[in-house]
Amino acid sequence: MKMLKVAFSVPLLAILLAACSDESSETVSQKEEPIEKSTAVHTKENGNKTAVKESSPNTLQTKASTIKKAVNSKEADRDYLLNVMNGYQYIQVGDNQYIYYGINQEQNVFCMMEVNFDASGDYVENINLVDNASEEQIALLQNQIQEQQKQLSDLEQQQMEKELDDYYAQLEEDRQKEEEAQAKADAEAEAQAEADRKAEEERLAEEEKKQQEEEEAQAKADEEEDEAQTESESEQEEDTEALEEEEPAEQTVSQEQAIQLVRDQQGISEDSPLFVTYDHVDDSGNYIIHVYENVVDNEETGEEHTATQGWYQVSPSDGSITDVTVDGY
Repeated sequence: MKMLKVAFSVPLLAILLAACSDESSETVSQKEEPIEKSTAVHTKENGNKTAVKESSPNTLQTKASTIKKAVNSKEADRDYLLNVMNGYQYIQVGDNQYIYYGINQEQNVFCMMEVNFDASGDYVENINLVDNASEEQIALLQNQIQEQQKQLSDLEQQQMEKELDDYYAQLEEDRQKEEEAQAKADAEAEAQAEADRKAEEERLAEEEKKQQEEEEAQAKADEEEDEAQTESESEQEEDTEALEEEEPAEQTVSQEQAIQLVRDQQGISEDSPLFVTYDHVDDSGNYIIHVYENVVDNEETGEEHTATQGWYQVSPSDGSITDVTVDGY
């Protein structure tokens, strides 16, 4: 375990304050393993002199003697020193130089032990015990403690500023992440809204197209129906016209009159053996008049046959007569 430096240990600030004031504090070596309050270092007024009392059972002289033996046998590394000096105050006065200080319990005077490490900083090179230290030595030590207290205060302030900077940097990073997440969520929501809008437009366009197709189909059906109706009406008109054409002209000549007209034209009197009779109406609505006589084939039996003299067509509208004998009615 490496020896802790005062300049890099925040808890040691309280220890150094204890060395320069009437307050008490715990030692650096007690950071991990607390000790009883009786081992704390105190300062008090003794006439015009300042004294520091260390109430550990072992004096610095005994500790120094123990460490010197380890130094001579090349066994005094940093871990060994910290283990032996557990409970003692110390400050760093150089790169590899430390001072432990306390009280000679019997004589109630200040004493300190200087510890120097080798160039590697791993092993204790030598120690120098100053017993019954002078007021000048004590003042020098206290000045060194105050200077390290100031350095520690500056470092603590820097550490606090760094922690604040880290804290605000973390807040800024979290804020940026939150903004990015929100921006991503907004973009996704906007994209979804755009997709929904397009889908709705497509649906409406499809419905409009379908409605238009239905309207066109209905219009076509109506048009076909109108055409069919028009054609039907046209056919009906044609049929009506045909019927009108087929209908005989207004009859102004009756069948009896037609017979008489034929008699008059052919000069057939009422007492003539020729018979003049109505036979039928032809396709044009004209009267067909038959002129014939009966020829007796057997006078005893009265058997006879008809002998046609002619066929005549009489118009019912104007009474005109046409000889149609050759038609063979």
